[in-house]
Order: sequence, then C-alpha cells, then structure tokens
Amino acid sequence: MRVKLFLATVGSRGDNEPFKALALEAAAAGHEVFFAHTNDIPSQPQAPYTDVELPGSMGEVIAGQGVSVLKALKNYSSVMKPLMERILEETTQQILALKPDVVVYHPKVLTAATATHAVGGIAIRAEMVPMLNPTDEFAPVGMPAWIPVSWNKASYRIIDASLSAFDGQAKKLARRLGVISTQPDLTFVPVSPSIISPPKDWPDDVVMTGSWNTPGHGQLDEELAQFLEFGEVLYAGFGSMKDSRGVARADAIVQAARSLGMKTLMVTGWGGLVPGPTDHLAPDILVRESVPHTEVLPHCKVAIHHGGAGTLHAMLRAGVPSVIMPFLADQPWWARHLHQQKLGPAGLSRRTKTPSVIAASLTAALSYEGVTKLAGLKMATEDGLARAVSVIEEAEAGTHPLRPA
Repeated sequence: MRVKLFLATVGSRGDNEPFKALALEAAAAGHEVFFAHTNDIPSQPQAPYTDVELPGSMGEVIAGQGVSVLKALKNYSSVMKPLMERILEETTQQILALKPDVVVYHPKVLTAATATHAVGGIAIRAEMVPMLNPTDEFAPVGMPAWIPVSWNKASYRIIDASLSAFDGQAKKLARRLGVISTQPDLTFVPVSPSIISPPKDWPDDVVMTGSWNTPGHGQLDEELAQFLEFGEVLYAGFGSMKDSRGVARADAIVQAARSLGMKTLMVTGWGGLVPGPTDHLAPDILVRESVPHTEVLPHCKVAIHHGGAGTLHAMLRAGVPSVIMPFLADQPWWARHLHQQKLGPAGLSRRTKTPSVIAASLTAALSYEGVTKLAGLKMATEDGLARAVSVIEEAEAGTHPLRPA
C-alpha cells in the first residue's frame, strides 16, 4: 500500500535533519512524501520527495538574538510568536489541501494533529527528545538537575504548560473544523534504546524507534581527508548554538587540543565557535562551517560539542568519546543523562574558557572510549528509520495494534 505521507518540522538543523532522513527512507520505500520545513535546510528539487517551504528561519532568529533566554523573552511577541503563527497556519493549509494519509510532525507544530484529523488522517508526533510522555523513570528535558526523583512524572506538567502559548490556536482550529481530538494518535521517539531504555510506564502508543540519521554521502574532499588522516584530531562543533563567547571558546579549545598533542577540526555552525584571525592559516586547525558526521567522526579521537540529540547520537554511533558543553533546552539534560549512564564525563559550562580545564575534561572523556565504542556497536544494529516507516505502513493499513479505532 502506497502511503501519502506529510512530514512537518521546525527548528534548528537537529530538528530538520532527522525528518529529512525519514523523508528519504519513506520515499525509497515507494511512498508519496511531502516534507515541510523552513529554509534552515536547503530545498532539494531533485529529491525523491516534494519540498514544502515554511515561512521564516530559526537561523535568522538565532543570528539576531543568539541563545539568550532574556533576549528570547523580550523578542517573543515581536519575533517568535508571529513566526510560529505563520508556520502553524501554513502547515494547516498544506495538510487540508493535500489530505495526507499520515502526518508525522514536530511537537512545535501544535495544530498538525487537528488538521490531520480533519482530513481523516493519522497523526504521529515525533519527539526528538523525551519530553511529553510522563514517566517516573526520569524528568523531562529542560528540567533542572535538582528536581527530586519523586517529582519526575509530575514535572511533565510544566512542559505541557510551556507549550500552551499556541494551544489556543489549535483549539480554535478544532472548533472551526469540527474536530474533537487535537492529540496525536501515536508518538515516535527517535532515540536509541542504547542511550535510553524505553520506560516501563510509557503508554503503548509511544514507540521508541531508534535514531533517524541520514546515510553517509561518500568520499570526503581532499583537504578534509588529508587533515583527518595524520595525527589525532579533536572535533569541536556547537551546531546551531551562538553567543558572545565564540572567539574565546574557539581559542581555549584550540589551546587545550594543542596541550594534548591534537589537531582541531573547528566546525563553526551558526556561530558557537568563531575562528581567530590566524586560525585559517594554522596547520593544526581546519575550519569548516559544517561536515558530514557519518564520514568525519570515525576519524576523530575525541569531541567537544553542545549535546544536541542528533550530534550526541552521531558521536556514540561513531564510538567517539566526547565532552558536552551544553547551552540550553535539552542539552543539559543529555549531559547529565550520559554521565549518569557512564557514557561520558560531566558536562562543562559554556562559559568555560580555561584551556587546562577543557584539556582535563577531554582527557576524562578518553577514559570512556571503551563504553562509547560498545554503544556504537549496539546502535549499528538498530534501524530507527525502517522501524518508523514500518509503523507508518501498519497504521495506515490498519494492521498496527496501536492504530486508532
């Protein structure tokens, strides 16, 4: 059975790339796929799916305000709120027009389930991190470390409240379309069970699929391949993070790597690292805006990064020990979780600018090399994309036990 599938996501690269991977997997399986995203990742006219461009750009928002919570709150009414309203409206109109069989959507696309039910489709929410399904086993991402274990399940109400800013838009849409349910029929959690064991108290309609990662793209360019071939390399990259410390952070990391006899692959991303005036000329530094993790990471000795879910999975999949320097959102949660699971050292503050402190943390990370390689071997046997497509097919065919009545 050929499924008409609509995918909708919004956010940084870490929010977009997993959906892109699912779009490619589903299209390769013969399904008709529409992939809605902002211009934070480029459209691909030759892709086997149909691109649907959503308004705005999270990259432009980050460029304007960085990751400052105070700036985000100050600019919420003038920047983020109208942007999200436009995205929700465009997504709704696309779903109503296309009438897909199944919609897989990012939790921020709060009106997706309502619009999907209006056209008789199946709505599947995809949580890149576990944050909306209460469990006694851990607190949701975003919660501070001091939350008592006994509060774990109750603390999910705080997350629900934080998403209520646009809940009114979903309810208004439901009234207009005559839809009763604004909730998803199923939930995907594209996280590796090698990192988080599925909680025993999760409901049956939550499926931990395993991570969604885009396959490798083949050979590296000559300059990058030569840089990785000789000597031990530190990967340093902070994805879509940006603040005022990019220059100092880059300098401290380079000095730390040099003290350990390593070269630095500096991946600047959206500005979390800013190379100094001579870094482009230094033989032990290679500066890139982005690199393909699948091809690059197996050649790296150790890494330092922000702890986004996609980057973290890529590190463990490649068996690369790493130091997490979290900025915001789910990143502190991942740093704590990996340390608790004995998969890495304690995280470092993003304000850290002392090379010796960074060097000591990198050295500590190297002591975890054995367990990270073991995690990578376990993850190599997982196929989160195939699992997700299989559940989509079963749900549409009516053979999946969790398909809504």
